[in-house]
Amino acid sequence: MSKKKVWIPAVAGATALVLVGGVGIATAVQKHDVALTVDGETTNIAVRERTVAEVLDLEDIELGEYDVVLPSEETKIVDGMAITVSYGRPLELTVDGEGRTVWTTALTVDQALEQLRLDDADSMLSASRSAGISRDGLELEIHTAKDVTLTAGGTDTAVRLAGTVADVLATQDITPDADDIVEPAATTLLEDDMTIRYVDVEVKTPGKDVAIPFEKKTVESNKMDRGTTKVSTKGVDGVKHETTTEVYHDGELHSSELKSSEVTKEPVAQVTTKGTRAPAPKQSSSSSSSSSSSSGSSNRSGTKYDWMRAAGIPESQWTYVDYIVSRESSWNPNARNPSSGACGLAQALPCSKVGGNWNDPVTSLKWQYNYVNSRYGGYQGAYNFWLSNRWY
Repeated sequence: MSKKKVWIPAVAGATALVLVGGVGIATAVQKHDVALTVDGETTNIAVRERTVAEVLDLEDIELGEYDVVLPSEETKIVDGMAITVSYGRPLELTVDGEGRTVWTTALTVDQALEQLRLDDADSMLSASRSAGISRDGLELEIHTAKDVTLTAGGTDTAVRLAGTVADVLATQDITPDADDIVEPAATTLLEDDMTIRYVDVEVKTPGKDVAIPFEKKTVESNKMDRGTTKVSTKGVDGVKHETTTEVYHDGELHSSELKSSEVTKEPVAQVTTKGTRAPAPKQSSSSSSSSSSSSGSSNRSGTKYDWMRAAGIPESQWTYVDYIVSRESSWNPNARNPSSGACGLAQALPCSKVGGNWNDPVTSLKWQYNYVNSRYGGYQGAYNFWLSNRWY
C-alpha cells in the first residue's frame, strides 16, 4: 500500500517559523528609555528609534552647522542612554579693540569665556559674567588686564588693570578736572607697558598793588643863580593794581603771566629848578685898572642897592649890574679914566653922554640901564659880552 504526504507539519512548521519570526520582530521594536537634554533642559522619553539621528527626527530637532549633539547621530540607541543637544550661538566678540565673530554652545558668558580661554578675572567685560546667551547670540566687549605705570605727583605706581586710562586714575582716587594734564587721554585703552602721566594743575589769579616810580624833570630859571638847584615839586610814586595768572603743577609754580593792570593813582613828577642866572659878582676892594678918582665928588648918599633901586633897575638884574660896575668903577661915583675919559659908575664914554651930573650914581646908573637895554637887550646880554671882551 502506498504512503501520502502531509503538509501540515510543513504547515505547522511554517506556522512555527512565522511565530518564531513573529517573536523576533516583537523583540526588535521594544522601547528604550532615553534622557534627552536640549540646551540644558532634560526630558525623559521612551523610543523605539534605533539611532540618535532618528530620535532627533522624532523630536523635530534640526541641527545647524554650529550645533553639537552627543553622542553622534550614528550612535545606536540603548536603554538608559543620555542624548545632549547644544545649539551654537554667535558671539560678536571685541577683545582690546579687535573684533571677531565666534560660535559657542555655552549658555552663559562665563562658560563662553572659559571655552575661549578668556576667563581672566582681571578682565573688564561689557556684560555680566552670569549673563545668558540666547540663540540669537550676544555682543561682548572684553578689555584684558594690562601692566601699566602711573606717574603722579612725582611718584611711579605700578598698576595691573583692564580698561582705559580713566580707570587707572580711578583706582588711585584721582578725578581730573578740565585744567589737569592727563597723557595719554583719559579715554585711551590700556596697553602693556604703557606709562600714564597725570599732573594736578591749579590756576590762581592773585592781585597786588605795585608802585609806579615818579619821573624826574628839570626846568631852568633865570631867577636863580647858575649852579643852584631847588626841588620845586616833590615827586610822589603812583600805584597800579596788577592781576596775574599763576599756573601751578603739582603744587609748584610753573608759570606766571600778567593778566591785567589798572592805574589806581597817577604818579606826580618831581620837578627840579636849575638856575641859569649869572652868579652875583664879588665886590671889588679896589678901583679897576682903567679907572681913577677925579676931582669931582658925589653928594648922593646910600648903598649901591639904594642907587640901583632909585635908578629903576629891576632887582632881578642887580647881580649883573653889580658885576659890571664893580669891575668898571668899583662903585666909585667919581671914578674917571684918565686915558679914555670914561667917567662915573658906568664909565660912560664919552662922559658927555651922561650929562653934567655924571658923578651922580643914580644918574649914571639910569644912563647905563638905557644903554645896555638898547645895545644888549638887558643886563644879562651886557654881562655875557663883558665876560668875553672885558668891556661893554
